[in-house]
Amino acid sequence: MEKQEKIISFIVSLSFFIETMDSTVINTAIPVMSQSLHVNPVDLKLALISYLLSLAIFIPISGWIADKFGIKKVFMCGLLIFTLSSLWCGFSQSLTELVIARAIQGLGGALGMPIGRLIILKTFGSHKLVTEMGRVVMVGALGMMLGPVLGGFITHYFSWQWIFWINLPVGAYAIFLAKRWLHDSPPIPVPKLDMLGFILFGAGLAGFTFGASALSETNINFFYSLLITAISFALLICYAWHSRRRKNPVIKTDLFKLHTFKLTIIGSLISRIGFSGMPFMLPLLMQIAFGYSPQLSGLLLAPTAIGVLLIKPFALPLLRFFGYKKLLLLNTTFVVLSLWVFTIVTIATPIYLIAIFTFLFGFAASLQFSALNSLAYSDVSATNQSAANSMVSTVQQISQSIGIAICALLLRFFSRGEHFQLTTTVFHHTFFTIGLITFTAILIFAQMKVDDGEEMLKEPLTAG
Repeated sequence: MEKQEKIISFIVSLSFFIETMDSTVINTAIPVMSQSLHVNPVDLKLALISYLLSLAIFIPISGWIADKFGIKKVFMCGLLIFTLSSLWCGFSQSLTELVIARAIQGLGGALGMPIGRLIILKTFGSHKLVTEMGRVVMVGALGMMLGPVLGGFITHYFSWQWIFWINLPVGAYAIFLAKRWLHDSPPIPVPKLDMLGFILFGAGLAGFTFGASALSETNINFFYSLLITAISFALLICYAWHSRRRKNPVIKTDLFKLHTFKLTIIGSLISRIGFSGMPFMLPLLMQIAFGYSPQLSGLLLAPTAIGVLLIKPFALPLLRFFGYKKLLLLNTTFVVLSLWVFTIVTIATPIYLIAIFTFLFGFAASLQFSALNSLAYSDVSATNQSAANSMVSTVQQISQSIGIAICALLLRFFSRGEHFQLTTTVFHHTFFTIGLITFTAILIFAQMKVDDGEEMLKEPLTAG
């Protein structure tokens, strides 16, 4: 049994690996891809956002799909969709085609990543969630670390298309292992899908993110972008009203009645919005403002994932020593400082110092994720774990999409005085602003109780 549990953990880790690698490998290739597809580098954020947005739209119903058709079958299906759409991404001839392929890739990710977390939760229980998810994320961090390096190397020596095609062998191997080792999970009775709720939530979410993203576009009317954003916000409000009248809503807003869950979700949303655009901005800074090669840019991003790897073994001991509230207050401050330090980075800054800064950012961000990802489940009952998992995963993707859109908007705003040139000063202003956004999360974490999440940090009981 222990062997099978380890293999299950590895399978989930492998799915995280290819998805995190895919999300970071494209960042170092953006300048080269923009030339190949004949678009502005900032406009390529649509290829990033379409993937994240697709994740956010379909994650809420991923738990329902898994229950209806079986966790193992849906997880494997997600891996297959992700792998095949990676092949399509590499053959894309235009930005529009790439955006569509990335959106389908996001559908595969929505059936893989959150269900993988659900597999871990059901296999190991909530008391081992911090430890086991820490191990899973460590393997995923390898993908994050290899992504920028491989992206830079492949783009420099081959072509950007291969940054997507490298997913094929890893995806095929993950599907093979899942077929052989995952527990067969027969479908279970599920309530009828709230289709109106899904449409309201999905359309509102998609429109809101697209509207926020379009604000940074030069070829889209500003009033048109604001109108889309406002209508989408109204749809989300309609969904909130609709969900209260449904027994089985797509997103269980009743979970916000739980003190820790509410604060964790809001704090996570603000934190991730604040710094999730960093992987998008740093390659642009290094390649456009500094003139570095894609290969060097990728190498300088790799320390981010090294920081993620190194903190994982210490996350649980640190949480037990400080407690959730004190650690989140201290670490959020550390995250903000790790963002603001990039306001002093120039082309004259030694390369080794930039690597140290990216390492510190990865270190701080990873500790923040470890705390927030586990705290959200502290007061959630077993019957609501699937619903809570869907909401946590959805918020993660929403915040990343909005974070990238905000960073693109800030780059466009601050570059007005530079004739829309992405100069070092433009990036400095943007880094400072996203640091301010992240800092506001402290106001949320300050409302936590000292003993919030204490049950999650206790040693699990062992037999005998």
